[in-house]
Amino acid sequence: MNTSHYDIILIGSGMGALTAASLMAQMRGKRILVLERHFKAGGYTHSFKRQKFHWDVGIHYVGEMGEGSQMRRLFDLVTQGRVGWQKMPDLFEKFVYPDFTFNLYSNKERYIRDLIEQFPKEEKAIRQYFRDTAKAASALGMQATSKSGGWLKLLGAVVNLFNPPRLNLTTQEYLDRHFQNPKLKALLVSQWGTYGLPPSKSPFAVHSAIAQHYLEGAYYPVGGAGNIAASVRETVEASGGKFLLNREATEILIENSKAVGVRVRKVNAKEETFEEYYAPVIVSNVGATATYLKLIPSDYPISFRESLRRFVEQHSPVTNVTLYLGFSEDPCKLGFQGENHWIYESFDHDSIYNRRGKWIEDGKPMGVYLSFPSLKDPQAKAHTAEIIAWADYETFARWREQSWLRRDEEYRALKQRLSQALIDLVDRHYPGLAKIIEYQELSTPLTNEHFTGHDRGGIYGLPIAPERFEKENAAWTHPKTPVAGLYLTGADLFMGGIVPAMMGGVVTVANLPDGISLPQVFMAAGRFKSAMEKQESHLTRTPRALSQ
Repeated sequence: MNTSHYDIILIGSGMGALTAASLMAQMRGKRILVLERHFKAGGYTHSFKRQKFHWDVGIHYVGEMGEGSQMRRLFDLVTQGRVGWQKMPDLFEKFVYPDFTFNLYSNKERYIRDLIEQFPKEEKAIRQYFRDTAKAASALGMQATSKSGGWLKLLGAVVNLFNPPRLNLTTQEYLDRHFQNPKLKALLVSQWGTYGLPPSKSPFAVHSAIAQHYLEGAYYPVGGAGNIAASVRETVEASGGKFLLNREATEILIENSKAVGVRVRKVNAKEETFEEYYAPVIVSNVGATATYLKLIPSDYPISFRESLRRFVEQHSPVTNVTLYLGFSEDPCKLGFQGENHWIYESFDHDSIYNRRGKWIEDGKPMGVYLSFPSLKDPQAKAHTAEIIAWADYETFARWREQSWLRRDEEYRALKQRLSQALIDLVDRHYPGLAKIIEYQELSTPLTNEHFTGHDRGGIYGLPIAPERFEKENAAWTHPKTPVAGLYLTGADLFMGGIVPAMMGGVVTVANLPDGISLPQVFMAAGRFKSAMEKQESHLTRTPRALSQ
């Protein structure tokens, strides 16, 4: 067997790549090579351990994973049913503001009732908001799936005539047109961190997609998100494919205007070592920025390269610091049950975002996200939490050239100060949390950059600024690139998040030679679901039934 030639090569092992690899391996029997620069597969779906503690780096909660939902069926197909999902508590989110806290439950109608009870004068606008978010999310979803081509492209064009996604309408513009109470405006966008830009900078359609995604609560992968890549790896290897870790793609090889392979650098090798791998189909999951501005040779003509470069220069990617905590005691003793907490020191989300660099300097974070992986995962062996805050890459850039784990004392001191500032903020709202911390470790934008190679440590791909979605820029995020044989997949096809990235993988698969159309994928997911139910029914039959 030739170990350098494959049917398909995937650059990166994030959710889009995992989806494409799994579907093409199991439904088309393709021999696939997945290249990953990290020493663990999975991209932002990977997990890690320190001592007895375990955390997921990117997945904190996922909507639409209820039994029987279309997204759950698709996910089960991709992972061959090897990943279970634990429903979060009915109270799954708390939005914490200076003078009130709002509890979000896993029920749309209750959400609406609770909002109206808190803001009775805005009842009409609240009800209209839920109709508008449903409409906007549907339009955005149709626009994304129409990239799969075929009759869906035509259907998308027809639907957009009657329900176009108004991507130039910002979330703040919508709120200002429909609501009066500033606290209500702030409350409705409390989850903006899940897509990375505050109300004045985000399209209302993108906000709507997230708002709709979590209307019926959220789920967490049993045993941690690392099981996702492990399950797909099993499928890929069963078809003769392979995952190669510690391989950083440095160039997409192009011959006669066609992508034919990938040159990689072996990470952590004693001597600089390069390898080349070949396939008639190359799929990049590392994002539009890296693909067009780094991996495709600079002398290869790409008509939109400069417009993309200008966008990237003008819009800093969303990045963050994450404080990973291990506890000596069960945080349930402090009243936590596994819900997420969005803690804000102000109602002005744009001001919080604009201070993402300033707080690094003055040690006064204005907003954080608090999550408890161990309380969501029934297989957790020790109690953990994560505190996430937005950051500015430039604040850390001076340490960029220093090696991971070998940065200087000033950097380590900064991390310690930031860790304490985050702990202090949370402890002010929930006294006693600081006392049960046994282990702590902070990651920064440099950590993100080191392990993923994403531009300035970005975690959501191309920023979802309205310009990204303008018609003249559509080629940036289309699955078919201007280079024959080269395709794009992952979050940049739609937006950040595991479900959008998975859909990016599905859309890419529909565009590949010998690919699989969107309807075919969902039909296969339905058949797989039926097969799983039959198997479960057989395994759970009573002894009496078996004897009959």
